[in-house]
Amino acid sequence: MKNVFGLKKTVIASAVAAASVMAPAIAAAEISGSLGIASMYLWRGQDVSAGTANVSGSLDFTTDVGFYAGTWVSSAGTSVNSAGTTSTETDFYAGFGGEAGGLSYDISYWTYVYPEDDVGAGELAELIASVGVAGFSLTGYVSANDLSDSEDENFGDDLYLTLGYEYDKFAITAGAFMFDADDSDYAHVDLSYSPIENLTFTVSKVVDSESAAPVTDEQDPLFVVGYSFPL
Repeated sequence: MKNVFGLKKTVIASAVAAASVMAPAIAAAEISGSLGIASMYLWRGQDVSAGTANVSGSLDFTTDVGFYAGTWVSSAGTSVNSAGTTSTETDFYAGFGGEAGGLSYDISYWTYVYPEDDVGAGELAELIASVGVAGFSLTGYVSANDLSDSEDENFGDDLYLTLGYEYDKFAITAGAFMFDADDSDYAHVDLSYSPIENLTFTVSKVVDSESAAPVTDEQDPLFVVGYSFPL
């Protein structure tokens, strides 16, 4: 899952004409982008770039009232397929977020596109909701796939939950993936350290897995180095 990094590049302001002598209201919007490189694509405790480096970029549109939309593109995004390669990934998303009384919140819709695997927009999607306070965050990812080619109801069949905490340059995230398929659940823990802005070292370990899970708790920890910069 992509990370959006800081600096805003362009500010767009539009004046809304008032029907009275009141001053016009100003609705601000911003466009920002980022580029990043990592030693692998670490996704929910899994290496989905087959051990190769991953290059990514994002473009985001945000408004001062909390609405946003954007896209994120990655050079890899799925595990090795039958052809022995990985597919590129393009994400499209839109959502709303803000903060009230020290509590941050966000809800969004994401769809994931994998051209080489013939997965188009809407076919693989999630609803994501998160809350945060005092360095802690809780996020839920609920499957919201397109049902047009399926007679089976699959909204909410798969659920991924994370509980995270950040302090200074350190962060810890515990994630649990709960699948509709039998005996496929697993859990992982990620530890991260950022000695300077935008540079992050992460170690991820699967700590529990069922017999049919895509990863096993017997596998070695994954080590990732990532760097990003705003455009």
